Amino acid sequence: MSNPLQRLTYRDSYQRVLDVVDSHTCGQPTRVILAGHGLEAGMSPLVARDMLRDERDWVRTVSVMEPRGHRSMFSVALIHPDRPGGEFGVVFMDAAAYPDMCGHATIGTATTLLELGLVQAPTPDFTGIFEFGLQTPGGRVPLRARLETGRCKSVAFVFEGAYFLKAVDLNLPDIGAVAVDLAYAGQWYAFLPVSAARTTIDVAKIKALIAAASVVRAALAERLPDPDGRAEPIIGNIVWTDAPNHPQAQHRNVPISAAGSFDRSPCGTATCARMATLVAKGELGFGERFVKEGLVGTIYHGVARPDSAKAEQPTIVAEVEGTAWITAASTLLVDPSDPLGNGYLA
Repeated sequence: MSNPLQRLTYRDSYQRVLDVVDSHTCGQPTRVILAGHGLEAGMSPLVARDMLRDERDWVRTVSVMEPRGHRSMFSVALIHPDRPGGEFGVVFMDAAAYPDMCGHATIGTATTLLELGLVQAPTPDFTGIFEFGLQTPGGRVPLRARLETGRCKSVAFVFEGAYFLKAVDLNLPDIGAVAVDLAYAGQWYAFLPVSAARTTIDVAKIKALIAAASVVRAALAERLPDPDGRAEPIIGNIVWTDAPNHPQAQHRNVPISAAGSFDRSPCGTATCARMATLVAKGELGFGERFVKEGLVGTIYHGVARPDSAKAEQPTIVAEVEGTAWITAASTLLVDPSDPLGNGYLA
């Protein structure tokens, strides 16, 4: 029986068309846009990001937002190399903006490239560690994929320059004083115990965690302006922490973004920032194994190493490993008569 979709003349009759492959990394979705975004092969990720943001933001809204996505969807515009053996580039996109770096999406994109054969190991049935890289707006990210008979079982990415900024004391309404740790790893994160929200890290409690994160975010915005006029970071990601349930993990967390989205995975860049914080506090040593659990019980494996490249700020080189699984390959369509075709958030 022939495929009826082959008879659909959508590429001529639809206003916008995006070819995508979906995956999830330990629970958190990544939608890789293979074609339709208008990016030329070999483009700089920074140039590509600015073009999408300033001229083609519909690529982000169509791929991330409803009715094709949701508030916590994450998409990646793939930049093909312009020469044989060249590295792929990416532009990261979420419901709010264009992050310079995203850990779970890096793992998901790397897995997608390997599973589609766009990046090839030495042999089709290769077993072992295969190294390559991904060009991102934040710079080149080294990758180490663990393959078994050609299939990708996990991917580790390396982030250079994660660091702990400082701890601040907040006086939260109806809660009182609470200490919050601020750290950076491609994005800014604020870590505080979930007991401050008077709840627990649980899927059933996510609405309460989102609401409490808004209170913390507002309190940080009032607290952070420096009296001496020095610039302070704008903290969008509030990370609730707790003791783990998983027998291998040492920590558990759930990050809540400024857009009200939340990470189902342990969050790759938040794991980097968390390791930087623990190293700064003397609670994690260089080379020690670090395992972090996310909202739905999945884990990332991490390790921190010294970073001598940035003398102005004590930083670490963080490595985080996780697993992604491809879930769908599809075509996103925008009918010119659809008033909500370019996406919305409800």
